[in-house]
Amino acid sequence: METIPNIDHPDVAYRAYVGCRTTALRNARGRGIEVFDVSRAGRWTHRWTVPAGDNPSYLLLDEQRRALHCVHGDGGEISSFKVDVDGHLHGLGTQSTRGTNPVHLAMSAGKHWVVAANYASGSVVSVPIQEDGSLGPVAHLLELPAKAGPHRTQQRGAHPHQVVLDPSGQWFLVPDKGADGIHTVAINEATGELRLVSTLEVAPGSGPRHLVFRTDGVIAWVVLELSSQVLRTRFDASTGRLEPIARTTTVPDCFTGENTGAGISLSRDERHLLVSNRGHGSVVRYDVSPTGGALSSPTWTRVEGTVPRFISPLPDSDALCVANEDADSIVCVAGPSLVELLTTTGSPVCVAFTHPSKGNP
Repeated sequence: METIPNIDHPDVAYRAYVGCRTTALRNARGRGIEVFDVSRAGRWTHRWTVPAGDNPSYLLLDEQRRALHCVHGDGGEISSFKVDVDGHLHGLGTQSTRGTNPVHLAMSAGKHWVVAANYASGSVVSVPIQEDGSLGPVAHLLELPAKAGPHRTQQRGAHPHQVVLDPSGQWFLVPDKGADGIHTVAINEATGELRLVSTLEVAPGSGPRHLVFRTDGVIAWVVLELSSQVLRTRFDASTGRLEPIARTTTVPDCFTGENTGAGISLSRDERHLLVSNRGHGSVVRYDVSPTGGALSSPTWTRVEGTVPRFISPLPDSDALCVANEDADSIVCVAGPSLVELLTTTGSPVCVAFTHPSKGNP
């Protein structure tokens, strides 16, 4: 089976695809999916703008099939594209998610299924991946328990915000911002059937948003969006159950403004955990204990922008890529007070990178 081909240019290290909000409802300034070449020196060069429908707000690259999938935020669809050697995206089709406001995608361990979280309608769906990289119709829809939290506008029912495959490849973890829970979901690789295995309930009003695993799969940290905290948990891959360990604030004790937690990332050496704060306008960096994953010594770096919605490590780097949705900027955080503007683009909310060792689409 084909893989993504290398760019025939010695200076290009990898390619970046940026999903942007586009609609007036979101007060957005984006134009679609923006494609950038990134040089070995770290310079971003804009290549293409791909009109990709409304709010292509989360992107998933399928390196094996040379495809890219995007959800349409606030809508109810996933679109797929074939990726050519120049970075152009060629439409492969669009499928309904049988729900409203899909916000996140993940691929199953067997790479036969894409699993999507429908935020507004409170469900998780499995969608089959075809040989050409396109997606088929939804195979199974799992309605999550319709429990409401105390926040009157953000917690009216189940609101799954992410789908994460655990390192063992057996389970999907689904932080549910609306129901104050983190669900464990199993998938049948043959049929796509989804099954709710367990739910870790957290304090009312916490709003679990995003989760990241340590590579051993034993420790996972969860951003609690509404309470501006990180929850450290222990995961049992034999049962799929999470148990809570401790909470840590994501903002300084002296901060009295409004804040919501957003992205979460673990450094390559797993010695540091990073979380973005949208109200505080910062990324907080913790030291991580190598044994139990305890967090200590927080330091805050201002991201020189507003609403840092998305964070991700830059490929083969210790630096962090931060998408400032309301500032129309993407910056690099290389350490405390070390912030560099990488590029500007309208309403960026997600960045997907090709990995250098896998070539570039």
